[in-house]
Amino acid sequence: MKNIKPLVLILLFFVPMILLADGAKTLFQKANDSYEKQDYDSSISILDSLLGMGLESSDLYYNLGNAWFKKNEIPKAILNYEKAKILEPNNDDINYNLALANTMIADKIEPIPEFFIKKWWNTSLRYFNEAQWTIINIFSYSILLIFVIVFFITQSKSTKQNTFYLGIVFLIISITTGFYGFQSSKIKKMHKTAIIFTPTVNVKSSPNENANTIFVIHQGTKVQLVDKLKNWRRIKLANGSLGWISVDDFEKI
Repeated sequence: MKNIKPLVLILLFFVPMILLADGAKTLFQKANDSYEKQDYDSSISILDSLLGMGLESSDLYYNLGNAWFKKNEIPKAILNYEKAKILEPNNDDINYNLALANTMIADKIEPIPEFFIKKWWNTSLRYFNEAQWTIINIFSYSILLIFVIVFFITQSKSTKQNTFYLGIVFLIISITTGFYGFQSSKIKKMHKTAIIFTPTVNVKSSPNENANTIFVIHQGTKVQLVDKLKNWRRIKLANGSLGWISVDDFEKI
């Protein structure tokens, strides 16, 4: 009888999670069925409800982007493709559809060429997402611990030498992947990028409606958020241009 209470607590903890997972899977399939029937509004509504439940995945955002794309709501499609890309940066389907959607916006902004070290860093950082870097880090750290144990229990000099050098290698891998995982998590949580949703935006020289318009951007354009003042945000374009826009003009990625 003493073991019944802990068992009940375990069931109370896990059963809702299992039911939630099954329910989410059913809803996700229902959204896919609606999409196949070209009922994009229903598909969007179901996927939004899954997001409202606190669920998140690259597939969810990708399918939501596809549904908005079919409705010709390009800014919303781009927003969701960008969210999917954060979770799965090297997914070919996500990257292809995002690139396709970007061909349909008005602004064609040429990015500033990156210094090769920065470009290499960004490419390597985005090679895996946060979860994948974490898995690699745990695996490499586990191998490192095995080598440490072998190093201390073996009596063979050659084995000690080999495990020492291999341990150094996996120590470096563990530190590197741990740092990459931390940076990926930081990028995901900082929300320093956004998609313009207002059809035409007059970008101001200062956070004031009466300030001079220094350039114009259009819906669907991706911007970096670099500063804020009340209801204004200072943005930076891929070409380095800076200016101020209202918080009503964009949605964060």
